[in-house]
Amino acid sequence: MTVSADTTQYQTLTVATEGVIGQVQLNRPASLNAFNSGMRHELLQALTRLSEDDNVRVVVLGAVGKAFCSGADLAEGLPVEITVEQQILDEYAPILQQIAQMQKPVIAAVNGVMAGIGASLAMQCDLMVMSDSAQLGMAFTNIGLVPDGGACWHLLRYMGYQRAYQLIAEGGRLSAQECQQLGIANRLVPADDVNRVALEWAESLAQRAPVALREVKALLRRAASQSWEQTVVQEAKVQQRCASTEDAREAVTAFMQKRAPVFVGR
Repeated sequence: MTVSADTTQYQTLTVATEGVIGQVQLNRPASLNAFNSGMRHELLQALTRLSEDDNVRVVVLGAVGKAFCSGADLAEGLPVEITVEQQILDEYAPILQQIAQMQKPVIAAVNGVMAGIGASLAMQCDLMVMSDSAQLGMAFTNIGLVPDGGACWHLLRYMGYQRAYQLIAEGGRLSAQECQQLGIANRLVPADDVNRVALEWAESLAQRAPVALREVKALLRRAASQSWEQTVVQEAKVQQRCASTEDAREAVTAFMQKRAPVFVGR
């Protein structure tokens, strides 16, 4: 299978495509892949390009080194030319929105600690492979801050109010095992296997109907803010669209011919 690197000269990432799989790795291992201004800019750029690449069906977001992402780089200090609020909304939120709006699955390959905005980044992905020795950290209150990047939204859904409040108020951590039990992580594997397992999972998903995967992602994300009645209506409309695709017809033909379907994404 052909591997092609993004020709853009990234300073904080490694980006490549292998067949129909796009791969982005945070690459600031000396700072535990903490976000600096360069990484914020480059990650949005890389995710946008993969989102717009029609040849890419699944994206894997991982990291180089022993950590996934330790949060914001405190060595960079607080923003000077803009407010903290502006930085979150203008530089972090677009990255997280790109993951949510991307019309293809994004798998987080969490090889080590994910803390602060790094945890928000991982939880925003559609699926997660996590090292069985990794942890999720919420240390904001230790330095007089609150979670950002949608962490409160995610943790409330996974944990309920009181457990989420305790985790955040005490600046606590969740083990990989706790993350899996709560539904934050899908699969736990040894740290050395995280990237391989995530890529294998991506290859498996890439063989499935792209239109269906795209629509399921959109349905589930909308359902979080909709009523049951609204969701039923949305599902019916989407089902109508899916039923008229080439992929749906191919699935029926393949079933009758007793072979695996070959989906084209139309």
